[in-house]
Order: sequence, then structure tokens, then C-alpha cells
Amino acid sequence: MSSPLRITHGFMATLFALSALLQLNDANPWIWILFYLAAAAAPGLAAANNFKCARIIAGIVLAISVLWEISYIKQGAWQVPFWDLAEEWQMKNEQIILGREFYALIWIGGWMALILFNTRQHSRSSTA
Repeated sequence: MSSPLRITHGFMATLFALSALLQLNDANPWIWILFYLAAAAAPGLAAANNFKCARIIAGIVLAISVLWEISYIKQGAWQVPFWDLAEEWQMKNEQIILGREFYALIWIGGWMALILFNTRQHSRSSTA
């Protein structure tokens, strides 16, 4: 894996870990903290060239993201414009909260898909 990609995975692992800390003010903090830490583990392992474990964790986190996203779609969270998410920092508007969680799951799922995509060749070559 190229150095810029390893650095980017390391950066994303750090961002996901920091996001776990920010969940302490959430209504359900431990669910999100554990989820963000799992999301941080996958790019961290990819950055460390542990592709097999990175792929397993990324696959699990991606599956959970997709399934979880369905509940947010049913609640209409996709209707919240992306730019409205930063207008209100107080966690009082339920639609804004749903929108933030909706887009967070898209971001996490997208990064897990990227890990699965760009580590597949490395994973094959290490098992051959």
C-alpha cells in the first residue's frame, strides 16, 4: 500500500477515534462510542498493513452501517440538508440529530467500503 494511502488511513483512524470521544454528550453514547472505535480499528489496521483483520472489521462495520442506515431512511433523516447540520450545535432538534447520525453512517460506511476495495489485492497476495 502506498505511503499516502497509509497516512490517510491513519488520519481517518484518528478522526474516528476522536469522534468516539465526542459521543459522550449523545443520548446513547456507548453504542456510538463502540461503533466509532470499531470504525477506527479498520483504517488503523489497514495503515499498519494488517489487511486481513482490517477487511474483517471493515466488512462488519459496513454491514452494520447499511442495516442501521435503513432505520434513518425510514425516519426521513435523508431530508435534512447537509449544510443544516452545522447550524445548531445544541442537541435539541431531533431532525438535526437524525441527520448528523445519518450522514455519519454514510461517511463510516463509505470509508469501510474504501478499505475493502483498496486492500483486496493486498489481502489476496498475502494469502497466496
